[in-house]
Amino acid sequence: MAELHKAVYREQRSIMKYDDGRAILYPNETVIEDYQPAREEGAEKDPPTYTAYQYEGEECDGGYIRDCADITDLHAVANAIMRTKYELSEELALQRHYQTTPEEYADQWKAYCDFADAASAKARKWLGIKE
Repeated sequence: MAELHKAVYREQRSIMKYDDGRAILYPNETVIEDYQPAREEGAEKDPPTYTAYQYEGEECDGGYIRDCADITDLHAVANAIMRTKYELSEELALQRHYQTTPEEYADQWKAYCDFADAASAKARKWLGIKE
């Protein structure tokens, strides 16, 4: 797994086209109320606080770059979010193991299903699709 980086912004981030067939996305958001930015060198007092949005991801800006052919397609966006945690081979292996020995993989399967549901909900939110 790649090293994770954190970055703080004044505005929320979601998903943007990165290049042909890929997107940069920001699924791991933490809202920070009354965020206190660092005092700039030579400044007499701290800058004012604000509500900040912190993102944690593989890229230096807190995002992830993943395959996503169409950032307006619910399934493509949800799949890109899924790939921030599960590679396709891991997902298929988990499904195979759960089918053959469900009791042994029940906890991992539940975590996977919960993440998939959250990915779908986040994709809907980003795309403005009502449940």
